[in-house]
Amino acid sequence: MIKKIAVEDLEVGMFIEDFNVPWMDHPFMSNKKKIRSAKEIDLIREHGIQEVYINTAKGKDSSRAVSVEEADAEVRQRMEQEVAAKGAEGPPVQLSKEQAAFEEEVRRAKVVYAEAKALVKDLLHDARMGKSIDGERAAETVDKMVDSIFRNPDAITSLSRLKSFDDYTFQHSVNVSVLALALGRHLGIVKEELRRLGVGAILHDVGKMRVPEQILNKPGRLTDEEFAVMKTHTLHGAKILMDTRNVPNESAAVALNHHERFNGRGYPRGVSGMAIGKFGLIAAIVDVYDAITSDRVYHKGMPSHQALQKIYEWSKTDFYPVFVQKFIQCVGIYPIGSVVRLDTGEVGVVCRQNHAELIRPWVRLVRKASGEPFTPPVDADLTQPDPEGEKPFARTIATTLDAAQAGVDVEAVLGVGGEDRAAA
Repeated sequence: MIKKIAVEDLEVGMFIEDFNVPWMDHPFMSNKKKIRSAKEIDLIREHGIQEVYINTAKGKDSSRAVSVEEADAEVRQRMEQEVAAKGAEGPPVQLSKEQAAFEEEVRRAKVVYAEAKALVKDLLHDARMGKSIDGERAAETVDKMVDSIFRNPDAITSLSRLKSFDDYTFQHSVNVSVLALALGRHLGIVKEELRRLGVGAILHDVGKMRVPEQILNKPGRLTDEEFAVMKTHTLHGAKILMDTRNVPNESAAVALNHHERFNGRGYPRGVSGMAIGKFGLIAAIVDVYDAITSDRVYHKGMPSHQALQKIYEWSKTDFYPVFVQKFIQCVGIYPIGSVVRLDTGEVGVVCRQNHAELIRPWVRLVRKASGEPFTPPVDADLTQPDPEGEKPFARTIATTLDAAQAGVDVEAVLGVGGEDRAAA
């Protein structure tokens, strides 16, 4: 049985199933480990880890541990209450207008997204070859992304759920920029400043082109020596961008600071709190969020709603809590693309956020309670009251589902697939 336990309650003989931190933020070669000495517990504590998940089938149990289901339910309830208490921004939008704007903007956003991915491929290749980066081209593409964010942030951010194992490096850079821009817009950052944020975010990993490929592409956990080399990519990236024409120093700061942590346990400089800078605080959140929702050699990406829960948990240590709350408000407690089962038994895909009431987004219903498909799918506003008056709302999200296990093609339902074809 998987349970959650405070590090202070860890004992020798327990088996850690999950360190409950981003992959490179714990000190061991494997993500799973049996505790064999008190020194190992001290090492975990020294790395700022506060809670871990243990597997009682493989090691000692504890009366102080709680089941993963109880722990997740408690965190999710706390997250929903805290984020909702902060209030939503902006007036509610009429369905007909927002629906039309979303569908129209997705078509335009696909072209912009494809252009951004091609840009990253070219610029990272240039950096690998030691050539100068075209900062002006980067700014022009980011301008188009900013314009899309202002027209309808839900449209282009919905494309960030597109994941390709082979194109991870390029898609990750674009997704980090898209999500950083969306969060920045939600924070009220003006267009010119957003442009500087976006350029830094889309090139935040350019320094990896100075890391030996055998380390960069290693299919497994890095040794301490290899990790020390990998960490230099932040310094290399900042230097490359500072030496690039038409790239402001604020943009270079994104490359430098996206691995810094609010508690001071990040790298390369170990700065903490607001000293990381606004752009660095934003980039740290969205970089980890996109990484943990992506399939890699060493881990399977988690669903976006679970990733948000992890980000929320880590805001106690790694991330600026105010920006984490704003990020959750921005992408929604149930991000676009989440597959859900409603209390009616119907199955659908979250297709639009209701920023005035985050736990009640728009859901595109694809399957009836009987299992029959909706043909065509039907969009449902979860804020609609129950017409019979037997409950407050006609529909409420009961649980989230795994898209593959539920047999739902999310990209097809939302119409967000095929971004490269859209650009042809």
